[in-house]
Amino acid sequence: MVLVSCASQPTAIATDALQSDAQIDVEIAPTFIGFRPKNIGTAIRTGYLFYPGGLVDERAYAPLCRAIAAQGFFVAIVPVPFKLAVFDPFVANPVISENRYIRSWAIGGHSLGGAMAARFVYQDSTACKGLILYAAYPDASNDVSKRVIPVLSISGSLDGLATPATIENNKKYLPAPPQTRYVVLEGANHAQFGSYGKQNRDNDATMSYEEQQRRTVEETVRFLKTLK
Repeated sequence: MVLVSCASQPTAIATDALQSDAQIDVEIAPTFIGFRPKNIGTAIRTGYLFYPGGLVDERAYAPLCRAIAAQGFFVAIVPVPFKLAVFDPFVANPVISENRYIRSWAIGGHSLGGAMAARFVYQDSTACKGLILYAAYPDASNDVSKRVIPVLSISGSLDGLATPATIENNKKYLPAPPQTRYVVLEGANHAQFGSYGKQNRDNDATMSYEEQQRRTVEETVRFLKTLK
């Protein structure tokens, strides 16, 4: 497929994060890439389903998802058809079925992946107890403003694709605060939510990649800890 061949590829940092070690068990399954803290195992009760951004190889989000998992959660990166979640916004359903020990799920994603996570919630607001958006927003076709679900929206002030103005203009499709919590990372851009290098039409970040990842993990973990 031409689309797949055009996908942004993971950096060496990302591919290194796909290796199991003494702390994290990495599972490469047909339907997901899973990260489980070894000291908790199947006692984990909260899971996070993550959709990658459009035309980005799912492995590029391994460092972010691994760091979240290290705080006591099962995190599953869900590969999407043709590297575009729009082709199947419900591709996470088998992951839920295959991991029955998880009691509370959050779903989220980066860019187009986040928009399709919102589509998932729009269609079924009971399967997941939280929605997380990185540089992403729903539109009129997946308006979740009336859904009773907590939402975390993390964006960058220098994002050239999901610009601050676009995030602001689409707030009407999310629940009003405090049900939705907005976090704007000053100096962050679009591409640094993943680990795949620069992206066309994005701005150069003044926040380092390491700090953008750290802050994103910190806010995500804080949100996941509130889910019951």
